[in-house]
Amino acid sequence: MYRHKIKKAPSPVFGETLEAMQYTINEQRRLIDADGMKQHVRNMEDLAQCNKVTMKVIIKQLEKECDIVRQKVPFWLNADDSTSPQASILVSTDLKTCDRVLVLIPNTMEILGSWSRRLLCNENVDVGSMLSVVKRARSEGYGILILNPNAHWFVDGKATVDIPTKVDVPMVPKLNSPEEHVDYVLSTLVPEMVSKKIFFIAHKYGAHALLHTLYKQFDMFKNRVAGIALIEGVHSIDSYPDPSFQKWWSLNAAAFIQSEEGEKGQVEFRVHSGCNCYKTGTQQFDFAILDGMPIIFEFFDVRRDRDNTFSTYKDLLLPRDERDPTTAVITIQDEAVDDSYAAYVVQEEAREKEKEKEKLQVAEVVDDEEVEELTMGRLKIADEAKP
Repeated sequence: MYRHKIKKAPSPVFGETLEAMQYTINEQRRLIDADGMKQHVRNMEDLAQCNKVTMKVIIKQLEKECDIVRQKVPFWLNADDSTSPQASILVSTDLKTCDRVLVLIPNTMEILGSWSRRLLCNENVDVGSMLSVVKRARSEGYGILILNPNAHWFVDGKATVDIPTKVDVPMVPKLNSPEEHVDYVLSTLVPEMVSKKIFFIAHKYGAHALLHTLYKQFDMFKNRVAGIALIEGVHSIDSYPDPSFQKWWSLNAAAFIQSEEGEKGQVEFRVHSGCNCYKTGTQQFDFAILDGMPIIFEFFDVRRDRDNTFSTYKDLLLPRDERDPTTAVITIQDEAVDDSYAAYVVQEEAREKEKEKEKLQVAEVVDDEEVEELTMGRLKIADEAKP
């Protein structure tokens, strides 16, 4: 008996340009296919390639319209070195001389200049990439530094975020992890900047990598950071117990999180995050990027002329400012939301005790019912035995 072998479908061949993939960007800045229909990527491979070719177009726009250039990492490489393992970051030409600087840090698996491949490919290329943020920041006088913490491997002459199948693929020095990259780039470039008004926007794991660096290099940053915006950050302050750092973090950082639509604009302090959290009013994946940006720039605008010397404001009681989430009073409850791991353990132990208590109560009820049934049965037998 012969069995019919199912042949695997051939791997799709992806183009290296939007045109080759039969996509284009329309006037609404959305990807559309050859028939003019809104593009929805078909699978993860399609999504990854669509992201790469679209970002080539976006980076050209950044370079042309926003005075952005590529900078090799690690920094010791010569300009003409194309064979050593390397990656790129994006910087504005006035980064070192600009009065205000905005640093952008993406989530894991995102390529250079991209916030969210899903938003980029399925919604809007300006929002899914960092283009709209950079354009606004440049119009307001910010220097720009875009980090690239995910391009760990050097494959076929290019840095990549994709996990390689080859065993002998080299890693890019100073890019072994997002934390190492963020620490290396900031520790190298910040001392060369004149700016004492440094702002950060970090997405998801980028928030963790940033927190790690700011704690490690606290003396360098504590008098130069004007504002920190964390979009859906997965950071935790629990591992950084220094009281001075925790206070500084709470006075400078604000998290922008998903929430119910009716909660938009509400603010609460969360112990785990170590800072106030602004509810963006969206529960859609990655849409906190879109809904959080307006208030993020208002937050930065409030602080653009502030003296960032920590000793001058650490003990000040700042008045409530609707545009600055760090000054918000607790609006959801009287006490801060304690979402730390320690609180989680305590809650789990309390739940287990409650469950055991319920089991004992159920057992007691069952025992009482059995006793009652036995007693009723004996009475019935006694009644039937009467003459």
